[in-house]
Amino acid sequence: MYVLGTAGHVDHGKSTLIHALTGIDPDRLAEEKRRGLTIDLGFSWLELEDGREVGIVDVPGHERFVHNMLAGAGSVDATIFVVAANEGWMPQSEEHLQILDLLSVRGGVIALTKADMVDAEEIDIVSKEISERLKDTALDGAPIITVSATTGAGLDNLCAALRNVLDHIEESPDTGRPRVFVDRSFSVKGAGTVVTGTLTHGSLRAGDDVLVAPAGIRTKIRSIQTHKRGRDRAEPGSRVALNLAGLERHEIKRGDAIIKPGQWLATAVVGAQIKTTRTLSHPLTSRGAYKLYVGSAEVDARVTLLEASPSVAGTSFARLTLSEPVVATEGDRFVLRDASRDETVGGGVILDAHPVSHRVSREILRERLVRRASVLPSRAGSFAVHERGAIATESVPALAGDLAPSTIVLRSHVADPDWLAAAVARIEDTLGQFHARSPLERGMPKDFARRESGFTDAALFADVVEHSPRITADGTLLRLASHEVRLSPQQAAERDRLLDEISGLAPPKMEHLEQRFGRSLLQTTVASGEVIRIGEFAFASASVENAKEAIRIAIERNGPLTAAHIRDLLGTSRKYLIPLLEYLDAAGFTRRIGDLRRLR
Repeated sequence: MYVLGTAGHVDHGKSTLIHALTGIDPDRLAEEKRRGLTIDLGFSWLELEDGREVGIVDVPGHERFVHNMLAGAGSVDATIFVVAANEGWMPQSEEHLQILDLLSVRGGVIALTKADMVDAEEIDIVSKEISERLKDTALDGAPIITVSATTGAGLDNLCAALRNVLDHIEESPDTGRPRVFVDRSFSVKGAGTVVTGTLTHGSLRAGDDVLVAPAGIRTKIRSIQTHKRGRDRAEPGSRVALNLAGLERHEIKRGDAIIKPGQWLATAVVGAQIKTTRTLSHPLTSRGAYKLYVGSAEVDARVTLLEASPSVAGTSFARLTLSEPVVATEGDRFVLRDASRDETVGGGVILDAHPVSHRVSREILRERLVRRASVLPSRAGSFAVHERGAIATESVPALAGDLAPSTIVLRSHVADPDWLAAAVARIEDTLGQFHARSPLERGMPKDFARRESGFTDAALFADVVEHSPRITADGTLLRLASHEVRLSPQQAAERDRLLDEISGLAPPKMEHLEQRFGRSLLQTTVASGEVIRIGEFAFASASVENAKEAIRIAIERNGPLTAAHIRDLLGTSRKYLIPLLEYLDAAGFTRRIGDLRRLR
């Protein structure tokens, strides 16, 4: 489906023409009817002879209502550009043309209205002037159709020209990320809140859970209408009226967006390419007070030009900081107006809807935008991952959309290959240095390794560690897979003295051994299994095995034994025996029943 928008100077007959084409009066406000002047957006639709339905957004032509015109022009596929034959090209004709050019409208037809009020010679003069004005704009070469809404002359030709224009425009793609920029909201008695707008990027169904963004208000679509007919499903490119459940009218306004959860992120900073209007007489600078128009939203904007020097004409790369967030994405067209001068100064395309937050130079920012400008918006995903290094999987739809084939999918993140290789190398280098400093340590505590490697995100760190076959997780420790604890001859001699000291079943405490032999050597012997920590004591594993064998033989020969019998059997004291017996119970060697121990 397609959406057409009107454009043109005030009182050139836009609304009258739409009424004649569709039978629908787009002027809905009492004030509009009283003054004979379109103030706000009007909506209607037209069914062409080939059966295609076309939504129409009728916009005001008066210069005081340009902001309303921009709210309607942001989501149109093509335009019916209206010029009155009896007046010709006028100031708002020029501004509306500039706006359509900045929005890169994909096609249009020029309706030369009020043809019944002038002769053929005047029509020819005005037509030539229009053709000249359209040169080097988005409407260059657009057909000029002479019509009269009063007599009906030329309306069939206008419809035929519209069909031809639409034949050469691709329908709005379905990327699976529906978005409706709200241009009107109202309450219907017995139904609740209804919003209207143009659906893009995806389809919606009755019953879908949606969000009002940027506020993040959750709601559900009760029902959908397109051109006042109920629909179970609305396709991208169609005008829709959505009845939303549990939503008060004051909770939503023009410029908000209806989206599905998890698919979009609102943004208050964007990177963009700006094209100035052809009539701009002064340089575009970073000092002005600007209004940004994207979709149906209007927000204050601060412009930071990334060029070495401002220019009057041409294109510039810039970062735009908005007074409030909007639901925008790469490829969205926008218009920029100077608020103090009340004039349209430029517009263009959003190249980066979610710039990385860390500080970089203007030169780097500009280089990034230049690279983005050289590819289709669909490639934005590869830049989003490349510039961040990695992003959480749940953020992929909103930040990246379609990922580049080279992107590496981790457990809970997607990563740029070069960034991932460098991240793995950084962690491996951290572990390597730790092993060199502490060769007797089995590994490095995970949190310590994460901080030393420069990671603040624990989940991302875990994903990177899991990706590397050269890193081994050992409980709460990390080590290089190639790392082995190797004792020097001197350390081996110290270990032997330690084992001699703890032989038997009356060993010293761990604390005592750590003071004498050092923490690293003691942990190494525990990790190797040569020393078993039981309570606060360090038992030699050989002594524990000898004790187990003596207990096994005694119980098999005499039956279950008390702790006192085992104490006498092993020749130790209760101080050491009770921790040892509890250890053997926990290990599944013995089982305590009352005061007796049995073999399991």
